[in-house]
Amino acid sequence: MAEQGRFARLMERVKVWRAEYGPTEVAAYLRERCGGEAGQVIEAAGRLMDQTFVFTDPWDMEPCGEPYAFPEMRWDEAPNGDPEWVYMLNRHDSLQKLLQAWRLTGDEAYAGKLKWYLFHWMEHNPLIPGGETVRTIDTGIRCMNWTVFLLFFLDGGLVSEEEAERILAGMGDQFRYLREAYIGKYTLSNWGLLQTTAMCAAYCWFEEYLPGGGLKEWAWKELETQLELQVGDDGSHWEQSIMYHMEVLNSCMKLWAVCRFAGEETPGWLRRTVERMSRYVLFAAGPDHRQLAQADSDVTDVRDVLTKAAVLCGSPELKGGGYKALDLDSCWLLGSWGLRVYENLAEGRPAETSLVCGDTGNIYLRSGWGEDAHYTYLHCGPLGSSHGHGDLTQICLYFEGRPFLVDSGRYSYREDEPLRVKFKEAGAHNVCTIDGASQARAEGSWSYRSYGEAFRNSCREKGPLHFAELAYHGLTEQGRPCLVKRKVAVHDSGFWLIVNDICCEGSHKVEECYHLDGSVRTEREAQAEAGTGEVPRWRLLSGDVRLNLWGQQDFSLEPCWVSPRYNCLEKSGRLTGVRRFEDRFTGWTAFAGDGIQVKSVPVQRAGDSRELGEETVTAVEFLLGERESWIILIWNREICRGTKLLTCRGVPVYGRAVALHVRDGELCERLRL
Repeated sequence: MAEQGRFARLMERVKVWRAEYGPTEVAAYLRERCGGEAGQVIEAAGRLMDQTFVFTDPWDMEPCGEPYAFPEMRWDEAPNGDPEWVYMLNRHDSLQKLLQAWRLTGDEAYAGKLKWYLFHWMEHNPLIPGGETVRTIDTGIRCMNWTVFLLFFLDGGLVSEEEAERILAGMGDQFRYLREAYIGKYTLSNWGLLQTTAMCAAYCWFEEYLPGGGLKEWAWKELETQLELQVGDDGSHWEQSIMYHMEVLNSCMKLWAVCRFAGEETPGWLRRTVERMSRYVLFAAGPDHRQLAQADSDVTDVRDVLTKAAVLCGSPELKGGGYKALDLDSCWLLGSWGLRVYENLAEGRPAETSLVCGDTGNIYLRSGWGEDAHYTYLHCGPLGSSHGHGDLTQICLYFEGRPFLVDSGRYSYREDEPLRVKFKEAGAHNVCTIDGASQARAEGSWSYRSYGEAFRNSCREKGPLHFAELAYHGLTEQGRPCLVKRKVAVHDSGFWLIVNDICCEGSHKVEECYHLDGSVRTEREAQAEAGTGEVPRWRLLSGDVRLNLWGQQDFSLEPCWVSPRYNCLEKSGRLTGVRRFEDRFTGWTAFAGDGIQVKSVPVQRAGDSRELGEETVTAVEFLLGERESWIILIWNREICRGTKLLTCRGVPVYGRAVALHVRDGELCERLRL
C-alpha cells in the first residue's frame, strides 16, 4: 500500500506539471513556429530508431558529424577511435530527440525506442569506478536527462509503475555511485557541478524513490559551494573556456526550470549566479551572436542560452541578445509558461558596451549592440583549468560585424593527435612568441610543463576610446626570464593600435602572429611588399568589408588550420611579423577600416626639437578623413632624466597613454587614458 501511495502522489504532481508546462501546447508551437528545427529532430530521431548516432547539437561538448551505426548496441566502443565519442553516447543528450519526435508526431514508437535504450543501458553498464561508460561527469548529465525523460513518460502513460520504479532505482544507484566516487577537486570543476545539479533536479520530483541519508542536502550544499568558488562576481567562470562556462550555466538553468515546475523555491544564490553568468555571455558574444573559440571551446551561437536566461531572469537585456521568439530547445525546457513570459517580455540592451573581468583577465569591448558593430576580445589572465590555452595577451576582433582575427580553437582532446598540443600553445593564438617557442609548454592534452604568470590587467575608457594594458612574466625555452607587455588602444570608429613591449636579456627573435577567420581573403600591394610608401601591409577582406593591417614591420602570410568546432578543421591564413632584438623590443601594429590612413608622428621633449624614439613613446595618427584624425600616444619607457613634458604637433602631452582628437587642424579634445 505504501508503494502504491507513493506512486499515486507522484502522478498527482505530474498532473500539476502538465497543467503548468503544457506538453500539448509546446508540441503545437514547435510544429508551427519551429518547423525547420522540428524537421531536423524527426530526422535525427529516425537515425536513432536504427541505432545510428550523430553528435552535432550546438552544446555537444565533443561533437562528431560522422554517423556511426550499431546494429548490435555497444555502449563502450568508439568507432572513430576517440574516447570522447563514447562519453557523448553515454550522456544520453541525443536520445532526447526520440522524446521530442514522439511529441511532434504522436508516434509512440519513438518513445518506445527511448525506453528500450534506458533499460538496455542499465542492463549492460555496471557502475564500476573507472569505466568508460560511467564517468562521473557523464553520469550526472545522463541522470539530468533521465529526470526529464521520466516526467514525459509518466505524463504520457508510457511506463508502468514497475518500469518507473526500475528507472528510478537505476538513478538512485547512480547517485550513490557518484557520492562514493566524489573527490575534492570536483568542487572546483564543471565535473562536480554537472553531478550535483542532476541530483538536486531529481530530488525535486522523485525524493521518495531516491537514497536518503542526507544525500539531497549534501548535493544542494555542495552546489552552493561550487558556484561560489567557480563563478566570479562579474559572471566569468574560472576554467577559462567559455564552452564549459556554458555547460555550467545550462545545467543551472535546467535545475531552475525543474524547480519551478516542481513548485520548489529556487535558491537566491542559484538565481543570482545564473543572472551573472548570462550577462557575461551577453557581453562575450560577438556581433554575430556567436561565442569565440576561447581555449577548449567551439564557435557557437549563444542566442538559445540567452533566450532561456531571459525567461528565467525576466530580463529585457538578455532578451535583446536572444531570439525574437522561443527556439525549439528553449520552448522544450520552459514549456508554455516560458512562451507566455517571453512573448510579454520587453526587449532591451545594456547601457554599457564593455565588460572587464579582473579575476579571469578577459576584456570585451564593442562599439555598439548592432550586428554590424566592431568588437574586441582581449585576454591575459590565469590558466584556469586544464582546458586553458597559451593565449596570454590574445586579441580577437570583429570589424563591421565580421570576424577577422580569431582564436584557432581546440580540434581534439586525443592524446595521440599532434594538433591537440599545437592548438594549445601560444603559436596558435594572436600573440607574440620569443625564439619560436611558447611561454605555455603543453605536456599532452591536459597539462603544461610551464606557463606564464599574468599580471592583473588595466582598462580605461573615455568617450569612443578604450585602452588596455596586458602583461605577463614567463620563461623562454632556454629558461631565460622574459616580461611581455601588450598595450591596445581601440576606437569605436574602427581602428586598433597594438604596442608590443618585450624584455628578455640577450639576442632573440620575436614573432607576432595573427590568425584570420576562414572567411577572410587577403590582398597585397606592391608598395607594401617593397617597404615603401605609407600604405597598408595587407588588405583583409570579408565579403564586401575591408580591414587593413599597418605597422612598422612587414608580415608574411602562411597557411594554417583553424578549428571552429571539435573534430573540424578549416583552412585559413596566419600573418606573421618577425623581428630580431637585443634585450628589449618595442613595436606597433595597427588595424583600421578601409579609408582610414595610418602613420607615425614625431614626439619631442618640450623645448627640444630632437625626436624621441618610438621605443620611448609610440605615437600613431589615424586619419579618418581629410578633416579629422586621432593621434594615440603610448609611453613605453619611464623618462627618468630631464624634462618629462612632451609635445606632439606642438601640443603638450603627459601620461601613460594620451589621445589627441584633431579636426580641421585644431585640437578639439585631449584624453588621458
